[in-house]
Amino acid sequence: MSQIFSLLLWAWLMASSFIVSGHMVAFASPIATSAFRFLLALLILFPVLLFSWQRAGLSKAEQFQALFSSGQRIFHYVVISGALVGFFIGLFVALQSTTPLNTSVLYTLVPLMGVFIAKVWLKEAAPLWRIVGFFLGSIGAVVVLLSTQPYDDLQWHSGDYLFLGACVLLAFHVVSVQKWGRSLGALSGAFMIMLFGTLWLLPAALIWGELSQVQWLSQDFWVTILYLTVFTTLFTFVLQQRLVMTAGASRLLAFSYTIPVWVALFTAFSQSRLFSLADWRFVVGIMLLLVALLLIDGNLTKVKMTNGSSTAAK
Repeated sequence: MSQIFSLLLWAWLMASSFIVSGHMVAFASPIATSAFRFLLALLILFPVLLFSWQRAGLSKAEQFQALFSSGQRIFHYVVISGALVGFFIGLFVALQSTTPLNTSVLYTLVPLMGVFIAKVWLKEAAPLWRIVGFFLGSIGAVVVLLSTQPYDDLQWHSGDYLFLGACVLLAFHVVSVQKWGRSLGALSGAFMIMLFGTLWLLPAALIWGELSQVQWLSQDFWVTILYLTVFTTLFTFVLQQRLVMTAGASRLLAFSYTIPVWVALFTAFSQSRLFSLADWRFVVGIMLLLVALLLIDGNLTKVKMTNGSSTAAK
């Protein structure tokens, strides 16, 4: 039950990121915002990581050196963080020639992409009912989206090709954390992703971030960026690292289907129109999502690991 709560909390925070990030456009470009989020989160996480080592009675110098002692690990985290940064940049560029609704609909394909990548790369053979569950989840998420937004202009745009590629990168990112991230704890793994993610994003921000247009003196800028940094970057990354290791990438991706539901609830509540959610399409979408989660989750079994952590059989 605690794991399900953590998965729902992760999805809730992810949904709030979509909502709050929309307010940042008035203060900074998306690329500048992403780079600053990663950098600020890195600066906050580093002393937390040092404190965790000190509390465990470990040598901080030795632990920090150990993070970079393996060239293979460094390469893995460069790829893991690069895939995540590629998703963000792909999204920002795609939005110049497509619509937020189109990207929201295409985003529902990420779990299916993750299942395919895990099957090809990790040789995970998902049973038929789980495959059906992922298809139902995508359909349910799209139904929820279309029940809460006008969809007369829903048509294919040139930017959708780019965003499809960005979605593949995001799915690869989650699966690669499961594949390569088991040697590090949640805090250390999140630190490595933020470190290399920052190194990926800083050049992009310097070239395309329009830094001269950032509203550094605005109080709303700092309130918004601090929420995005602490809750939807720092806390979400650490939580995601832990969940991928304990619940598995497939289960995490499955719960991403609930993100459109949280976005719809946030939007309806902020606009004082909760009654709009009584639409029959929204209810049908919720029912499809529940069935999908039951099908996907029904085949998961817990396996205790020798280091005291647990993972899920895929």
